[in-house]
Amino acid sequence: MHAKGAPATSSINILPYTEHIVENCAKHSLILEDVLRLGQPPYKVNDKSHNKKFSFGYTACEHWFRWKLEVTPEQTGTWWLQIAPTFLDSVKMYVPQTDGSYQEIRTGDHVPNAERVMRSRHFLIPLELTSEHSAYYYVQVQTSSTLTLGMTLWKPEAYVNAAAQENTLYGVLFGLTLTAIVICLIGGGWFKEPFYFVMAAFLFCNGLSHFTVNGFDQFLLYPDNTQWPDRMLSFSAFAAGLSGVSLYLVFLQPKPYYPRFTIFCWGVASLSGTGALASLAGFPSPLMSGLGAILVLGSMFILTLLMIRHRFIPALLMLILFLPQVLTLFLQIARNFSLLPMTFWTTHVWAIMSMLQIPFVALVVMLRVRAQEKAYLIEQEKTRLHRDLFSMVAHELRTPLAVVSSAIANIELQTAESNPELAPRFLRANLGLSRLNSLIDNALAEDRLLDKGIQLQHQWITMDLFLAQLRELRAVEPPHSLKLNLQDAYETLYADPHWLGISILNLLDNAIKYSPAGGLIQVNVTTENNKTSIAIVDSGIGIPVDAAAKIFDKFYRADNATALRGVSGIGLGLSLVQTIVTLHNGQLTYHPNPGGGSIFTISLPSAL
Repeated sequence: MHAKGAPATSSINILPYTEHIVENCAKHSLILEDVLRLGQPPYKVNDKSHNKKFSFGYTACEHWFRWKLEVTPEQTGTWWLQIAPTFLDSVKMYVPQTDGSYQEIRTGDHVPNAERVMRSRHFLIPLELTSEHSAYYYVQVQTSSTLTLGMTLWKPEAYVNAAAQENTLYGVLFGLTLTAIVICLIGGGWFKEPFYFVMAAFLFCNGLSHFTVNGFDQFLLYPDNTQWPDRMLSFSAFAAGLSGVSLYLVFLQPKPYYPRFTIFCWGVASLSGTGALASLAGFPSPLMSGLGAILVLGSMFILTLLMIRHRFIPALLMLILFLPQVLTLFLQIARNFSLLPMTFWTTHVWAIMSMLQIPFVALVVMLRVRAQEKAYLIEQEKTRLHRDLFSMVAHELRTPLAVVSSAIANIELQTAESNPELAPRFLRANLGLSRLNSLIDNALAEDRLLDKGIQLQHQWITMDLFLAQLRELRAVEPPHSLKLNLQDAYETLYADPHWLGISILNLLDNAIKYSPAGGLIQVNVTTENNKTSIAIVDSGIGIPVDAAAKIFDKFYRADNATALRGVSGIGLGLSLVQTIVTLHNGQLTYHPNPGGGSIFTISLPSAL
């Protein structure tokens, strides 16, 4: 085999002139002298059925190749030999010398950049070709990853131009990926939905795969190389599998329809995550990542087909979004398992498909953002209409309630001496009217705070006097009892006493209502790091775990609260308290009481 007669162009593919001569799977590596003798066991010599695909799958064996250059006058000069792909562990090139000896040149992703004959993300070896000398060139290749070989001779200026075009392609790919990630993170920060964060993770892992497969990482990140290129290559493959399956599960939501297959898919994602961690820990497994990629792609494809009948539009979007890339990935996987040779379609088409895919990803995300924005605006409008209606009703109820209250008071005065046995009934009637007035006050208070733009009137409050006044306003009677615990009796707080009082009274009212068996209610006031915390602790029915995230929503009441007989409410109290605390630049939090019941804590800055 020789390159005589090859066209005098700026690049020459060496593979058509290359022999695959030895595959050595023994524990000990061969040296050039062994290869020159050839053919002695235990070495496998390829004499007739040469592997013309130069794709050997996942193999730990070392492979030897040779070719002979008979250079024409037009081909003389400096050439750069590019050996691909960039994840070959060890490449040894033996260049014949005029005295019959061979010069050994080492490269590969385990060779530090400083020790390579040329610093580049590609494996480059300079050759000076003359028409006065021709001999065999030998190459030994070994890798823990898939072994697929490509060798091209380049004129230096032609290589620079080709590399610039290739780097531009990947620059566009990484730029689009980064843009789409930013869009996803903005959407996630806005709507607090896992879809956007999972999509951002998928885009990042997909970009990282391109980054590592094409050698950018070993050229830029590892001055000493060693095993890190293998780790990152394997990690990026496993991480892409984890994020891809997670994205499908989060976006398609198959659990209600296929619970068992959903568990299986989460198992595939977990295995991918385990493989990613193991790779970073120093146990990269390229073969397992290749097999895992087949499992991941198969699971995603089957899941999409299953979900078309249940969630047609999301499944169709996923199919349009990922089917072209899945097909190109299958081409690359087929190459990795030595089913196909290394060509443009099994190498760069994946990057091109990803580059075309990313604007569509951004479009899908932006459409989802727009849909959620519309839903949010519709919900806001509904909330405003509800508030307006409730406010109107509350205002209209003021007058008849005042009339009823006045009438009951007159009847009570007229019958106090003649029918003293009616006093308990009048008491219950007045308590009911008081409760109705309290509900109306809450509704009107939130309306004033949110719509009327009420400005808080801050002033210094002495906490012991403030709480004593609140205690008089909201009497706590048996079977309940109230205990005030102040870290400092003279503690002061800069706040609006009216609105802060309303918020604490609401929490006290809830503590009493939802402790039907009675018990101790505590108000604990502490100050730390310029923050004052007011905790209302009860020993009542508490709040179910699944309802804790919704208790501050307007008009929401937990199931155990609505089930209590004789306890009324419409779910406005905690919403109002949160609004007041937020306007004070504070925070309202809930924690279950370890002894049973609830702990609501108002945390406010001690001063502005």
